[in-house]
Amino acid sequence: MMRKVVKVVIFLAFLISLPFMMELDRVEAKSKARTLRELKNELAGLKAEKKQNETNKANTKNEISSAKNSVSSKQNEIVKNQNRIDTATEESKKLTTEIEEGKEELYNLIEAYQIAQGDNIYLEYIFDATSYEDLIYRYAIIEEVMAYQEEKIEGWKSKIEKNDELKKELQDREVLLNTQIDNLSSEIKTLNNKLDDYLDIQMDIDDEIKSTQELIEYYEDLGCKLDEDLDECVNVRGDSMFRKPLTKGVVTSYFGYRTHPVTGKKNSYHTGVDIGGNKEGTSIYSIANGTVAKVIKKSSCGGNSVYIHHVVNGKKYTSAYLHLLTINVKVGTKVSNTTVIGTVGGGKGTKSWDKCSTGAHLHLGLGNGWYGSTYTSYSKWVANLLDPKEKLKLPNKKIYWYSR
Repeated sequence: MMRKVVKVVIFLAFLISLPFMMELDRVEAKSKARTLRELKNELAGLKAEKKQNETNKANTKNEISSAKNSVSSKQNEIVKNQNRIDTATEESKKLTTEIEEGKEELYNLIEAYQIAQGDNIYLEYIFDATSYEDLIYRYAIIEEVMAYQEEKIEGWKSKIEKNDELKKELQDREVLLNTQIDNLSSEIKTLNNKLDDYLDIQMDIDDEIKSTQELIEYYEDLGCKLDEDLDECVNVRGDSMFRKPLTKGVVTSYFGYRTHPVTGKKNSYHTGVDIGGNKEGTSIYSIANGTVAKVIKKSSCGGNSVYIHHVVNGKKYTSAYLHLLTINVKVGTKVSNTTVIGTVGGGKGTKSWDKCSTGAHLHLGLGNGWYGSTYTSYSKWVANLLDPKEKLKLPNKKIYWYSR
């Protein structure tokens, strides 16, 4: 009996609290809703970010210019040093030739020196003098010659040693300069990559600004007020499940980290799944009912792209279709899961502008929330990404499907 009473009390408490719980859910949902005013504020933020990126790009260009000037300066110094090395080498050769030519003189000097140490010939030379004054004179001459020659030899040796030291110093300096040039070349490469990053971000921001502005204009055309919840203003037709975007296909690259097929960069984050097995021009379908939110044309990395807002089983999602050859929809287009939103590209038909594709395929992305409405930045889109393979139940690599 007591257990029944307890159960009744718990059940009544649940019924009493249910409206309050429902109100909490409603309030929480409402607090997450977006308004035109918030979107316009985020648009202003994107424009400010674009301006900052332009500043960063200009600063990076200046760094590259400075590094290139430094390389040029060091290369010029290497040339000058090489000329100095050549001059020093030539001077050493001349000194060596001079010494070679003075061998006979040195021989005579050595011979005289030996005589000075007690050789009979030296004595004969000395005592061959015709007078005492002549004897002293001859002795003095031998001493002067000896001193002169010794000084001359020391001068030659000193010059050769200095030139050898100079050549060694210049050669070491050249090795150092070449190392610095290699380091600066690596720095320039890094700075160029950094500049490429800013250019990519710049393009992304331009696309974000343009597509967000188009979405705002679409909401305004619908009559949405500045502070009205967009959930209440916008009607996105719901769906119960996701379907495949192509009637035939095969997964060629998974979602997540991989080695980039174009750049070769390892641990590159792949933001969707790649689906191959179709030629360019093959029809691509929306994976669920929804409304087109973004259309980006001829991006340098991703090419023609379409982003669609969905509500599947009561939850918001955004699907993304990249590397399209053609686009059949525009912002605000209401689509069903049978609507052809574009055609497969990524091959010869789009290679003139789409640099991030190695062949005909569809890059399919999927994320929580409405990209461009729930959030507007690309980084938040990446943070909200899901694995499309899991959500759409796509087969593993090398396994084809032949129906949606």
